[in-house]
Amino acid sequence: MAVALAATACGRARSIHVHDLAARAPLADRESAWEIVLFGTPRSEPVELHGFVRTPPEGGDSLAFAQREAGVRLNWSAPANRVGLLDLAPPAGLRGQAVTVRLNDRVVGRLSLGPRRRRYRLALPAEAQRAGENILSFRFGRVGLAPAASGEGLAAAFYSLTIGSEGDRALEDLLQDDAPPPVSIGEAGSVAQAGPSILRYSLRLPAEAELCFTPRLHPGALDDGGWADLSVELEDESGRPRQVWRGRVDGREPGAEVRVAPPGRSGDVVRLGLRVEGPSSRRFAWASWGAPRIVSRLTRTARPPEADAHVAELRQSLAAANVLLVVLDAAGARHFHCYGYRRATTPEIDRIAAEGVLFERAFTPAVFTLAAMSSVWTGLVPDHNHRGVAYDAPLPAGPPTLAEHLTARGIHTAGFVANGMAGASFGLDRGFAEFHEVYRERGRRAEAFLDFLPPFLRANRGRRFFAYAHFREPHFPYDPPPPFDTRFGPDAPLTKDQRRSAVWYTAVNAGKVARTPAQEEHLVRLYDGNLAYADHVVGALRRRLEEEGLWDRTVLIVTADHGEALLEHGFISHGQQVYEESTWIPLVVRFPGGPRGVRVSSFVDLVDLAPTIADVFGLPAQDARTPGFASHTLLPLVFGAPGKEAVFSRTVGEKPQYALRDARFRFVFNTRYGQEELYDLARDPAEQVNVARPRPIVAAYYRQALAQWIRGLDRGAERKTATPELPPDVAENLKALGYLR
Repeated sequence: MAVALAATACGRARSIHVHDLAARAPLADRESAWEIVLFGTPRSEPVELHGFVRTPPEGGDSLAFAQREAGVRLNWSAPANRVGLLDLAPPAGLRGQAVTVRLNDRVVGRLSLGPRRRRYRLALPAEAQRAGENILSFRFGRVGLAPAASGEGLAAAFYSLTIGSEGDRALEDLLQDDAPPPVSIGEAGSVAQAGPSILRYSLRLPAEAELCFTPRLHPGALDDGGWADLSVELEDESGRPRQVWRGRVDGREPGAEVRVAPPGRSGDVVRLGLRVEGPSSRRFAWASWGAPRIVSRLTRTARPPEADAHVAELRQSLAAANVLLVVLDAAGARHFHCYGYRRATTPEIDRIAAEGVLFERAFTPAVFTLAAMSSVWTGLVPDHNHRGVAYDAPLPAGPPTLAEHLTARGIHTAGFVANGMAGASFGLDRGFAEFHEVYRERGRRAEAFLDFLPPFLRANRGRRFFAYAHFREPHFPYDPPPPFDTRFGPDAPLTKDQRRSAVWYTAVNAGKVARTPAQEEHLVRLYDGNLAYADHVVGALRRRLEEEGLWDRTVLIVTADHGEALLEHGFISHGQQVYEESTWIPLVVRFPGGPRGVRVSSFVDLVDLAPTIADVFGLPAQDARTPGFASHTLLPLVFGAPGKEAVFSRTVGEKPQYALRDARFRFVFNTRYGQEELYDLARDPAEQVNVARPRPIVAAYYRQALAQWIRGLDRGAERKTATPELPPDVAENLKALGYLR
């Protein structure tokens, strides 16, 4: 066995685990003699056509639970006699399960499931296939009890589907009881791998990186005289492969731990390949990588030693402070002057930013109001705060909301909303002592808040309060009142109907009508006018706070639920795209007597707001009565503590697009169709050039990083939309905002 470095202990005191390659095995890119689907991973999701329930992994192999009827989408260039090995297990306690399997319209199997996990053979005849898309459908005879909190009746756990050619003896070998699945996580963090195949991990090298593993022959291959050649390959971003270790395992010698120092610098993005090969027959080339991992010297961004003292001082100064949260609907940060926009759209908010803290990299976890505001109130990402229900269902009962936390501790809470999507019909009033849907009584314009908030402020000067004002502007309709309709140029050529009705922009999005450059420019001017109008009202609210003697006793937060697309990528509105214009939002916080003119460059998102506001009110992060929030307060970031390295966003839909955004790149993955996009923001800030193909190593790194995050979400089954029965005035409000037709 040729070993690159002598075997020594990887777990010495100065080292820590950075990458657990066993846990990440289901997310690695695979090359194999067979077509392999590992269910329950983001990569398999476009294959899982319908009937699958997505739950976070609990260790071990990935899986997806199937309901009584489920379907898998497969694509073949041409019909051929194929064989599939289906790795299944019935739910716990369900006996006598049976399933009928169809390939397109032809029955290809009737299986009786045993009590435990095993692989079943399916003949997939050429005459049942077609070139292109093929549907493998399953109808189970029974369903069992749902696992905790899934809310679904489940028929079977799907682990993998392995497809090869008829007559492939190496494939048939995998039906043996002691054979491993083609890729599987074994005991003690090992990875079983049937060759010939390669697992490719894309990762960023830590400082003083070491790859550690113990090579072995899989026990199932011993009795059959199997053996395997194992090798480790490394590719840098240029794609040049380099073999850094090679050895043979045949079961005659016990495996010893191997330590390899991968070539490369700390921070380099590389692709690490674990390759298994065997005899020309490909039979019994079953290997195991024992506890494969990357370890490193512990390196963390240092927290400034004075940060904790400054945070403590700030908390003490806010001991009697109120909070006013102003949310501007569909307000993209790129249109705010204080964020570098060329137009003076936000003089009032600019002034507040100069007197407080501006978070330069604030993002929304979802590009639609219901999900974004659900995250604001719960401190959870949308897939968690809507666990067990459709993405557009009202916020379900579950984790306490910020308003519930505050109200339980005697803080007076009041909500004022001009967008019905943020209102009571969608459960977003939960916990507020008083909640006003402003549009019902005073209309949707921002000035309506001047009828509600000044009396509220006057009446509550003597007690601590949390107030939330959710403006409609700059959201559609793009119809600012005078003089804001001409603040940035002439009020033409868009007609009143085009700017007030969703018909025009919907037709533009569908490609049914052409738009002119003059219309595009006018659209942006109108949006900017809407924003300038909202900014004007924010200034008026400031003056009311000053008049009531509350300005120096109130933390003012100005943010947005999401941004707005204005044809940067051929689309108007929001909800459907996760580019910068839709995800980057403003976040400006003014602390009375606190730091001034501070700009925070760390990544933050809306899930951080609830714990931050709770922190201002002195609520403990966790105690016997309060479970606390999964996210973290932003106060330490104001004084230099590190924040997140990346943020995640999603679109509408049960199979949405997700985006990962860090300091250099944005990666977008479509879970319904498997499409992926990669944008180098340093060279292409407008995100116009998809570099996923020319930069495959980097694309793979972000694909696997995003997949790891998605895999941890509890998204349940795909459900039909669930918009509730709405009162007539709420429905009219949503129609006016373009949500309903």
